[in-house]
Amino acid sequence: MTYFKKISKTLLCFLLISFGLQAQENTLQDWPKDIVAGEHTITLYQPENTSYLDNKLSSNLAFGVKKKGQEPVFGMLWTTSILDVDRTNRHASLASVKIDEIRLPNDVSAEQKDKFENLINKEVPKWNIEFSLDDLLNTLTEVSITTSELNNMPPKIVYANEPTALILIDGEPKLKEVKKGYELVQNTGAFIIKKVKTNDFYLKGGDFWYKSKAAIGPYELTKKVPSKIKKISKKAEPEKKDESEPDKYSGAAPKITIASEPTELIVFDGEPKYSPLQNTNLLFVENTESNIFMDVVSQTYYVLLSGRWFTTKNIKGAWSYLDSDELPEDFKKISNESKKANILSSVPGTKEAKDAVYDAQIPQTAAVKKDTKATEVIYNGNPEFQNVEGLKLQYAINTESSVFKDKKVYYLCDNAIWFKSSTPNGPWQVSEDRPTEIEKVPASNPQYNTKYVYIYETSPTVVYVGYTPGYYGSYVYGPTVVYGTGFYYNPWYGGFYYHRHYSYGFAVRYNPYYGWSFGLSFGPPYLWYGHSYWG
Repeated sequence: MTYFKKISKTLLCFLLISFGLQAQENTLQDWPKDIVAGEHTITLYQPENTSYLDNKLSSNLAFGVKKKGQEPVFGMLWTTSILDVDRTNRHASLASVKIDEIRLPNDVSAEQKDKFENLINKEVPKWNIEFSLDDLLNTLTEVSITTSELNNMPPKIVYANEPTALILIDGEPKLKEVKKGYELVQNTGAFIIKKVKTNDFYLKGGDFWYKSKAAIGPYELTKKVPSKIKKISKKAEPEKKDESEPDKYSGAAPKITIASEPTELIVFDGEPKYSPLQNTNLLFVENTESNIFMDVVSQTYYVLLSGRWFTTKNIKGAWSYLDSDELPEDFKKISNESKKANILSSVPGTKEAKDAVYDAQIPQTAAVKKDTKATEVIYNGNPEFQNVEGLKLQYAINTESSVFKDKKVYYLCDNAIWFKSSTPNGPWQVSEDRPTEIEKVPASNPQYNTKYVYIYETSPTVVYVGYTPGYYGSYVYGPTVVYGTGFYYNPWYGGFYYHRHYSYGFAVRYNPYYGWSFGLSFGPPYLWYGHSYWG
């Protein structure tokens, strides 16, 4: 669905001066590093990165200044840096650095100190250094943590013992005519269409077709599909970008489960089978992609969904939310070479959890040219605004765009860039500031993710901006990260449907190497989602 598409946005300014981090081959220079400036050579030694606070990295390092034919003079530097970050390739590079303090030996004359300080202040900002983002995370001892107030009500959990696809319909099915005699269910990412004459619904996933007398099912596999429906389906499919990518699936057709509320599907290959986790009192269910555990001491079950832990005494009974710091201590004993090492990012007190929390504070950054154009904002009717709960700030309710009204100024957050205008329809110009109350927008508001798009610095030609993973749904909650706010956002207004963020339904899970990803209980190899006929 549209909100799950990878966000390719222009963005900037952030992070650090991790001069001395071990980086990928041919990326980082070895330490010490020499800077030749006329008759002087400045030798920089591997720094110590102490903190990343308020989007700035603090570091200190030893240096030496040597003039030809003379002994070197050694000292210390304290710096604060803002850097250009590429989260996709996990690299960062120096964008700007401020020298906070320089210390030299007492026996250096005042005249020499001034000369050395001027030399260092002139040469240090010229550093051209790239470094590994992941190595940086390993060195930091303090990071500003932005925590979120989220909704942790458990989703509905459904089970299956055979291949099954979960299809989400966002509330009551809403039909829209796409061709005379044919109506599409518009509030789902799957292709579900009704033939009005026969009152039959057809659902397509991959090469499979299903048929039902109701949008919500039950659906049965069918090979007889009206030719007009096949043509509509073909038109609705997204273009295939990679011709080498297989789109055929030769396995058995999965069963269909329809959900119209926050729901997660757990699929077992037959009845649940349990295996022990070494050096713990934990068992895990081995014949499922889901992360389900049992503590044999307390006979309690635990499941990890979208980064949140839920617990029950009866695996088929009701589940309740559990704060991650209340997990049994045995979860910390899971080996990082275990089959279930992937869940360590959701276990407080582990290195993986700390790295995930730190990583969630690091923005993707970019320098945005001030003449950058915004995407056209389309309203259904005249622009309508309402107050964000408890704030004077207003947001547009009859558009899919993120438009705010702050007093007499209108702001648009588009592709992780802030724009502003004197009217709700533009023209939009790249903004050097954000709405004054944007940081106070609660997670219950559908525009909550825009508060994670920042503006750092400006110049006559560019604005340095960045967004943290919160923009696409990754939030710090307590000592771990979770996916989605947990709130359900009503997608309907005035008879129009607007895509909103989901927290559940896609088996979303965290991987320390590339963040959040889909599970396989839906979608590949069935290719259920991606039709965009009505959009």
